[in-house]
Formats: sequence, C-alpha cells, structure tokens
Amino acid sequence: MIANDLAHRLARATERVRKQTGVSLAFAGLVTPSNGLALGNFAGPILGALPGVVLRYDEGLGGRAVASRRPMAVNDYVSCDQITHRYDLIIRAESIRSIAAVPVVVDRRPVALLYGAFRSDEIVGDRIQDSLKDEARVLEQELVTVDALRGSHEELHADLGSLRGRVREAYSELRTLGRHVADPEVERAIRNIAQRLIEPGTNGQPLGNLTGRELDVLALASSGLSNKTIADRLGLTLHTVKGYMKSAMSKLHATTRVEAVVIARREGLLP
Repeated sequence: MIANDLAHRLARATERVRKQTGVSLAFAGLVTPSNGLALGNFAGPILGALPGVVLRYDEGLGGRAVASRRPMAVNDYVSCDQITHRYDLIIRAESIRSIAAVPVVVDRRPVALLYGAFRSDEIVGDRIQDSLKDEARVLEQELVTVDALRGSHEELHADLGSLRGRVREAYSELRTLGRHVADPEVERAIRNIAQRLIEPGTNGQPLGNLTGRELDVLALASSGLSNKTIADRLGLTLHTVKGYMKSAMSKLHATTRVEAVVIARREGLLP
C-alpha cells in the first residue's frame, strides 16, 4: 500500500528540501525489496551519473543510512573514512562534495531515503540535516495515515459485502418461509418484512412485472442455489422452477439466470 503513494510524495519532499535549504541537489532513494536503494526524484540540476543507480545495502552513505536506519552526513565524501567508497566515481561525476542522508522509516522498516547535497565547499550543517529530518518525519506520518485509512476503508468494504450477503440470504429465506405459511396474515407480514430488505429501484418503474413465484425463484437463485435445490425449497417440480426462471428471464430481457439476478437487483426487485 505504502509504495503506491511514496513516489509522488518523495518528489514533493525533495522539491521542498531544495527550496528550504538551498542545497545544490536534493534527491531521494526508494528502498527495493532486496534492501537496495534506487535513486530518483531529483530536485536541482544533475549531470547524468545518478539517475538509475541502485545502491547496495550497507554500501556508500545511502546504503549505510538504510542499514543503520539513522541519518548520516559527510562534508567531504571522497575522503571520508566512515563509509565504503564503491560509488566514488558516480559522486565525482556529479561533482558532489558534501551530502546528508536521512531514512524514512515506517513500521520499523526503512522505505526511502532523502538526500541533500552541495557541489561547493559549503558544509551540510544542522540546518540542512534538520530540514531533511523534518521532511522524513512528515513523510512517515503521511504514509502511516494513508495506509491506516486505506486499511479501514478495505475493512469497511469487506464488512459491507458480508452484510449484503446476509441480507440477500435473509430475503431468500423469508420468501421461502412465506410460501409455507398457511395463515394469510402471517404470510403477508413475512413478505412485508422481506420487502423492507430491498432498496428502492434506481430506474423508475420496476422492470418486468414479475409474479411472486418468479421473484421467489430469482431470490433463491441469487443465493447461488441450483434449480433442483430451489424446487426442493419451494415444494415445486424441477420443470416448474425452470418455467418460472425462463419467464423471469424473458421479462427482464436476460439471456442467463445470472444476468436476470443482476438486472433484478439493479431494478430494486431483489436486495
């Protein structure tokens, strides 16, 4: 989920870093599944050596920052003895002198890295590092919030789907029960309860003018029951159920029973 939102948020973050700090170049690295670091989202002029580079885990300044999950900064990259120098050629090609890197950590896992770099002799002091840290913290909070909201939405959607399924089952069972009740008043009460489970139609007048039996058959079919099971539930012959189904399909201009159920739901004839 997080990866879907990260790229455009990193782009905005690097633009803000460069604007706020005046660094020669702000950019980002996206942590790959193998804990590498794919560089991108450059804010400022580049000479062409950095785009497409994937840093190894625990190599160079960025790799070390990802591995340690803590900010790192050096003011003379090529002479620094705290990092490996696998990427010196790339750094020299981009004329980068001083550089700071701050990881973006979500759920204790680094997901990205924010960089600020100078091509001059200017050092990356506290102001630069604080700006990078602030942007990283904002990103972390945004990503956690977005992921939590999306999770809540998906959970709600699943709950609603389950509830709709139970409503459809209840409707089918009520219609079946109504057919087996001898008392007309009780039967009418049951059907009124079932009717309240149906949403109002969306297309004006209901389509098809289905009979009660045709609706009974469609209601049970909407629960995934076979014609044989529907016949057993309603106390009808298989031939009779097929006849009702064929008639309902014709009235609804459907070519299959599934299509008939879909149309009946859309027209507000079924829940």
